[in-house]
Amino acid sequence: MEAPRVTPSSTFESKHFLRRLAAGTLVLNLIILVMGALSLRKSLRNHQRDALATAQNLAQVLDHYVGDTFGKADLALLAVKDEVERVSATRRGFQELDGFIRRQHGRVPGLRSLRTTDARGVVEHSSGTVPGVPLAVGDREYFTRLRDNPAVGLVTSKPLVGRVSGTWVIILARRLKGPDHQFAGIVYAVLPLEQFQKAFSALNVGPHGSVAIRDLDLGLIARHPEPESAGTAVGQALVSKEFHAFAGANQEVGIYRARTPFDGIQRTFAVRRVAGQPFYLLVGVADQDYLGGWWWEVAQEGLEVGLISGLTLAGFWLIRRTWLRQQAARVELEHLLAEVKTLGGMLPICSHCKKIRDDRGYWNQIEAYLNEHTDAEFTHGICPDCAKKVFPMRAGKLPPA
Repeated sequence: MEAPRVTPSSTFESKHFLRRLAAGTLVLNLIILVMGALSLRKSLRNHQRDALATAQNLAQVLDHYVGDTFGKADLALLAVKDEVERVSATRRGFQELDGFIRRQHGRVPGLRSLRTTDARGVVEHSSGTVPGVPLAVGDREYFTRLRDNPAVGLVTSKPLVGRVSGTWVIILARRLKGPDHQFAGIVYAVLPLEQFQKAFSALNVGPHGSVAIRDLDLGLIARHPEPESAGTAVGQALVSKEFHAFAGANQEVGIYRARTPFDGIQRTFAVRRVAGQPFYLLVGVADQDYLGGWWWEVAQEGLEVGLISGLTLAGFWLIRRTWLRQQAARVELEHLLAEVKTLGGMLPICSHCKKIRDDRGYWNQIEAYLNEHTDAEFTHGICPDCAKKVFPMRAGKLPPA
């Protein structure tokens, strides 16, 4: 009698089921992974769009602020210019000029001082000159430019160190003409760069963001944060190639991403040319700032994907184990059924001692053979016929079988 074997068809079906189960688990995990990646990609675009919108809005606000500051300063210059030229023509009201200049200065709080000079560049009237201290600006570039070119209107200087304050300033100046229409000096306003630094520092551009104003030659006027010790970076033209390309294209408004040469930080920049002024405004939002929230989402998404993938793999393992156990139980059942079927066939049995011959050729007691091949258990007794033969004297006392 041979042991039952698992048929090739059942083995093939088992392997086929497990392959399909593994493939389904893999496809499910890939779908989860792709959905997570698409969600993170969409979130990244949203963060980038929000950062860009922030930079553009702040650049627009600064554009208005800088334009308004220079516009008000120029209005004050025009008012003083008209008054000085009127007084020169009528030769009346010289004593009231200083008061008039101070009143104009008070209407533009960002100014450090308003001054007028004669044709040699010596300051005559001022809202901020220290009394008794002579001051001359005849050697300054903005003075010589206005003196030598009557057609020049408003002149904006490069950043320079003020001779009175000793700090970095920008000069706005206009030409004065006398009654004979000849050059009679200039009127100029002193704008401290520190006011731009204060305005920039009040903006929320993130811990690693930056705000800067540059002239048309790309020279730095003011920047927050300061790249070096205060004032030492003024005038430097160290800029990224992306900003060079923007300036070279003569654009008014633009955006670009670049690594700042000053500190090596990757930022998204919004750039604007200040309307009517020779300046560029740059507002940069650092990647590491606006992507901080996105990286947190990446960690959360990764945790969720990992958890779901772990659950699917655990489910696959449990189903596989249950399936294998069921297959093993089925094989065992088929084995037992085969044995039962064998016992139901022809069994070689000794006609004398009633021993049964197994499939290996050994003769076994019938109870031992049946006990091994079935679930039956044996207990021993004696039948009445055998009792008469073995115990003839007690045959009548035996209870009925």
